[in-house]
Amino acid sequence: MAANPAGPPGLLIRKERPDDAPEIRALVDAAFAPSTLEGRIVDALRAGDRWLADYALVAVDASGSIVGDVVSSLGDLRRPDGSTGPILALGPLAVVPSVQGRGIGGALMRATIALAIEQGWPVIVLLGHDTYYPRFGFESARALGIEPPEPWDDKHWMALRLPAWTPEVRGTMRYPPAFDID
Repeated sequence: MAANPAGPPGLLIRKERPDDAPEIRALVDAAFAPSTLEGRIVDALRAGDRWLADYALVAVDASGSIVGDVVSSLGDLRRPDGSTGPILALGPLAVVPSVQGRGIGGALMRATIALAIEQGWPVIVLLGHDTYYPRFGFESARALGIEPPEPWDDKHWMALRLPAWTPEVRGTMRYPPAFDID
């Protein structure tokens, strides 16, 4: 990928590289401290078969340090007719605490959304902050007919309709097994 014109000057969004894993783990742990759950989820996703390498993006600042990370994985959508299809599940998204609020997370979100549109995904789902994700167009997933895997509050269970969206994209979402860790 290339420099992100909508992010801070000098910010580069690129795909994660294998040698980035330790730095990413430290970043995710710092962003979600004191919890290490999100870092363990990212590690488990990377080791599993639901990992989408194209959607493992990092934000690199002008000094070459990784200051943000986002991953998306392959979830399952169980449709009302009993069939199952793939669904794009975003998260975790993490930014180094000392540089949060500077547009890094937004640059990672825009890059992920652009990639999902380019690859023809109809929707992105996530569980997240109700004051952050709506700025990117996320709305209640349940209102679109996408039920969460657990009884989550509508304000946190969100979806973003993309150009390939149709009303037939409905059912109950199941996250990859990596999210089942404690």
